[in-house]
Amino acid sequence: MASNTPTFSEAFQRLYCNALPFERISALHPVSFTRVLPFQAHDPVVDNPALLTAEAAHLVNQDNATRLGVVEAFGLCNLLAASDVASLKPVIDSFDADFFEFMGEIYANAGMFICALRWYREFIAELETRRPQIVSDRESVYASVGYCLYSLGLYPEGITWSKSCIGARHTVEMMSRTLIEYEMQSQGGSIWSIEQAANRTRYTVTASDPTQASLLTARLKQSLTAFAPIQETYIDWRNPEATMPNPQSDDDSLSILNHQFFEPLARHQMNLIFCLCGHADELTARGYTAEAKRLLLEAALLEPKAEFVRDRLNSIS
Repeated sequence: MASNTPTFSEAFQRLYCNALPFERISALHPVSFTRVLPFQAHDPVVDNPALLTAEAAHLVNQDNATRLGVVEAFGLCNLLAASDVASLKPVIDSFDADFFEFMGEIYANAGMFICALRWYREFIAELETRRPQIVSDRESVYASVGYCLYSLGLYPEGITWSKSCIGARHTVEMMSRTLIEYEMQSQGGSIWSIEQAANRTRYTVTASDPTQASLLTARLKQSLTAFAPIQETYIDWRNPEATMPNPQSDDDSLSILNHQFFEPLARHQMNLIFCLCGHADELTARGYTAEAKRLLLEAALLEPKAEFVRDRLNSIS
């Protein structure tokens, strides 16, 4: 029987086929990466001696010379265009440990997601073990890991990773806000402000038809309670024609007028939606429609307007 595991050079196996770097890809995220390896026959790779030598040298000694060697090797292997190599050479000294993220991006863009994860792991290790104070400024690499897990079809791992990156409280806030905003827009209204204290959140909303307020409030609270039973949600209706004071915000409150709180989570949110749908498709194919529907309802809370989520829900309802 033919093996589905391809044969690689010793240099490639040392650099990419060792499971150890994946076992603790992140000390802060309880996600198992045991399914990342081994490589399968259909997985694209570049098993090139010059590239592997350059990458191994940079792994041992991260300086401008080894970074330049990797960039040049990328060009020789057609992972970078000649024009990109030429433009990178003069600015190679602007990189630090984030060069590992750059290496991961090169492989991810080429569809070599396991190779990309191997280098993202190095950057994350740098962030979390040696320079933890700058983790919050480097969200892109965490989102890139989630995208790679999705692209590899590792949907449960992608779900866990994305939720861990977002955080439990932010996940609840994001889903609650998105669902309420969607319902308000369908009624010709909007969310005016969001205030929080501990596990309690109050949404001040407006709508053109206040007579529907009680029915809509009951339906929303039922959905939100089912998703986050420990979260207390209050919906305070206001006449859209009434004059209201400017919403106040502090460290413990959110205003719908300031979207910056949610913007860094956008890539994590999309990764989470796609992984939820991918895992739901797998479960549906195996006959586990109840669990698949639960995952799709969660995805629908994240993005109520997503037609591909609604189509999946309709197909199994």
